Amino acid sequence: MSTGHRLLRLTAVAVCSFALGYGFCAQRMRSDREVAARVNGEAIPAAELRSELLKRFGPDVLRDLVHQRLILQEATRRKIQTDSAAIDRRLKEMKAQPEVQALLKSGQVEEADLRRNLTTMGPLDALVKSQLTKEEEEQFFKQHRAELESVKVQQILLLDKAEANKVHSEAVKPGADFAALAKKYSLDSRTKTQGGLLGEVRRGELVPDLAETLFSLKPGQVSEPVESDDGIHIFRVVSSKTGLKELRPQIQERLAAARRGDYVEELRASAKIETLPPYRLPASITTTPSDDEH
Repeated sequence: MSTGHRLLRLTAVAVCSFALGYGFCAQRMRSDREVAARVNGEAIPAAELRSELLKRFGPDVLRDLVHQRLILQEATRRKIQTDSAAIDRRLKEMKAQPEVQALLKSGQVEEADLRRNLTTMGPLDALVKSQLTKEEEEQFFKQHRAELESVKVQQILLLDKAEANKVHSEAVKPGADFAALAKKYSLDSRTKTQGGLLGEVRRGELVPDLAETLFSLKPGQVSEPVESDDGIHIFRVVSSKTGLKELRPQIQERLAAARRGDYVEELRASAKIETLPPYRLPASITTTPSDDEH
């Protein structure tokens, strides 16, 4: 699992077990005498449960907490502040996802946990993006242009060429209502009630000739009639996302997502990380034993 995903979602057991200093739901289990469950009257002590959880999940959860501290420390050093409004937006987006809704509804994860992890992700993305160069962004744009550039399009579909020319002449008049013309003339039952709206299409999803036609139009412009196997189309570009400048935020997001893990590895490599028994980190993390371990 990537570093970004681990930071956004600690496992439900781990959140409960270790978020408060490896205590298992500390408010519910305050002493070793407490019982976690009973099987035919035989008690399973809370201490036994805590010990088992520590063995199974301790190293991975401790690694995630170490990563969180490294990120926040570096953000503080670099004077990167948390954007509360951005966290609110991302939290709202996450809560709209069915998987997250199920976790919240079951009580396995709490909203406070999601917010805390987003508070780490924001600075991490800012730190990674600060390392990106214009040359890297330009190279990414050139390599992925077909999947980045897009246009939002309306269409009117007709079968008769003479009628298509007539409708086109109306559509290009100043102040013409393309949506009304689509509702009146278009034969495409899927889109005509929506004013001919096809939605957003990416350059790479289109045949080359059609891509050239649509991406040569500015928002608000109407194409000449275009013939296809389905009939004769008249297109109107509603909006477009083309060019490096306009797509830079999207490019930065994709580059940052691919580099989060490497960046955290760099922070970890230059950090002094100490552990105290019985806690330990995965073997892949180099740590400095504390004096208590000698």
